[in-house]
Amino acid sequence: MFVSNQRTFAGKWLICIFSYNRAAYLQNLLESITRFYPDFDVAVFDDMSEDSATGKLLAALKQKGTRVITGDADTTKSKHGGLYTQMNEALNYAIEQGFDYAYFVQDDMQFLWRDETLEIRVKEVFGYNECVMCNCNFLQKILKAGIEERLPWVKECAFSFKGNGVADTGIINLQKAKYIGLHFPCHSESGNGRYWHDRNYRLYWLPQPHLAWVPWPTTYRNKSKESRNPRFLNPLSADAINKLAGNNSYVYLEDYTSIQGWAIKPYWYTANPGFLNLLKIYFKYYLAI
Repeated sequence: MFVSNQRTFAGKWLICIFSYNRAAYLQNLLESITRFYPDFDVAVFDDMSEDSATGKLLAALKQKGTRVITGDADTTKSKHGGLYTQMNEALNYAIEQGFDYAYFVQDDMQFLWRDETLEIRVKEVFGYNECVMCNCNFLQKILKAGIEERLPWVKECAFSFKGNGVADTGIINLQKAKYIGLHFPCHSESGNGRYWHDRNYRLYWLPQPHLAWVPWPTTYRNKSKESRNPRFLNPLSADAINKLAGNNSYVYLEDYTSIQGWAIKPYWYTANPGFLNLLKIYFKYYLAI
């Protein structure tokens, strides 16, 4: 496990990466962590990836001292295989190792800049009893319609995902998690979100995000390997970071960065959006309608 000698955050942070058969995406995520959050510890929770590239990368990580935990990718209950078993494993591991925060991240995500105020901001939102997990992901313009209803403003420092208490990605306050017995009993994000929402917990979203999904790969945990060429994101420029600092409302990725290189699909909605959704993506991306 990586341990930095130059921590600028008072708490102990663990980034928990959930991986499956996406070596290039995992490598890109790890490089973004090294660039922007090298003082955070990292553990990889893999669903028994079958492709050789991912296996080699995981072996190299182990040799460097990164904690790699392999679980069973059971696809009989969910297309996400053993993701939620791994999330429970990650949560227990982070608590047992004495971390203050666990940052759940999927392997097809990328950090785009370093937020030096991150710990201050999460402490503020975790000061509310109903919040055990918060999210710092960029939003997507394709999902802009109805955003005020799905993600209403609820606090001075945060918005709340309607009907969700937790998610597959985000920062968890481990002291609270241990106290309430946080776990992920369902085999879907919506199921777990409802489970904890019904118990009066809320998933908060923080403005000025720093993490984003990369253009959607095709691999699910019931598929063998990634078939598309990877597309990654440009880190935020200094101007974009200054612009972001002044935005305390909804933040859309397209307004702050772009895909590296050129892709026939300029933005993404699902792994295979279908023709009509693809047209919708183009209209929203190019015409902003």
